[in-house]
Amino acid sequence: MNVALIIALVVVSVLLIAALVYIWRNYYEGRYDRTYMTHDDRGFKRGIKGKTVLWDPEETVVRGPEGPRIEFVAVDPATGGRRMVQLLDSRTGSLNLRPQYCAPLPFEALTADGHKILVDARVQFSINRDLLKHVYEIQDFAMAIETRIHSAYRAQIGKRKDEVLRAEIHDVERNVIEHLRTAEAEGDEKGEPGMALGVNFHTASFTFTQPDEFAIPGLTTVPGAAAATPETVAAIERARAVARSQGVLALRPQQLDQLADTFVGRDPASTAALLALLDMQTRQNIAEALAQSGQLLVLTPQELGLVGAAAQRDAMAKRALAASEAALPAQTNGGIRPDNRA
Repeated sequence: MNVALIIALVVVSVLLIAALVYIWRNYYEGRYDRTYMTHDDRGFKRGIKGKTVLWDPEETVVRGPEGPRIEFVAVDPATGGRRMVQLLDSRTGSLNLRPQYCAPLPFEALTADGHKILVDARVQFSINRDLLKHVYEIQDFAMAIETRIHSAYRAQIGKRKDEVLRAEIHDVERNVIEHLRTAEAEGDEKGEPGMALGVNFHTASFTFTQPDEFAIPGLTTVPGAAAATPETVAAIERARAVARSQGVLALRPQQLDQLADTFVGRDPASTAALLALLDMQTRQNIAEALAQSGQLLVLTPQELGLVGAAAQRDAMAKRALAASEAALPAQTNGGIRPDNRA
């Protein structure tokens, strides 16, 4: 009797210890800032909420090499560059639910009037616990979220001309968030268009730079670079000669638009000064082209477009006045009045 009781107590103790060990190894707590995804032979099972014990032996937490790579591009605070940030801990299976900032590499976008700009964007997001099935199924989470961000910004920037884009930067940011949220809402159920990423989008911000439409490829210089070789100098000079010989008719529509933007909102005096500079640059190009021909050419001021120009007219008047003032004392000293006739 005592032996049987002892055996029963031992068996109960062993089962109790085994149960406690099983509970300890299969106990998970889904908090507000982290959760766990589970799956079985059929695929995704659920996202854990609160304190849970996985009693089904086929249900396991997603971890290790079999788990998806849930990562995104972020700014490296140490270097200012980019680095990949993992949201899923492959060792424990813990999935980070805290808000994160995705910062894709700068990408190009096109405005409504065909100007190319370089966009540097930041989008704050967090994993949506209720849509973890989509997070689990996405093969490349980083590529998916970057593509969605690129598409949202390009759609909004493409609705605006470059001259109004900077004034409406906050409207673009607000519309980008609405665009991203709409894409999530349209793709979180079967049969709906698109596919949800399984994230919440919170804020968006961006800056942009506009490349110089008049820059000549191959003429950019790198600070601190070594001295250019004779071949490089010759290539640069040839490129400059080609650029000078193209003329106004060779300007692309985007370049003409950029020139027009230069005169928007300027006072008449500033506009006149800019036009005078353009006029002088044109005359310089004409003179260089004639000098490079190697032939003797005789051109009148009318053919060079120098007659009627305000700058030349003023200069000639000043020279005439200075000459007359210099000649007046000499004539007076000689006893000849300026108004005498021979």
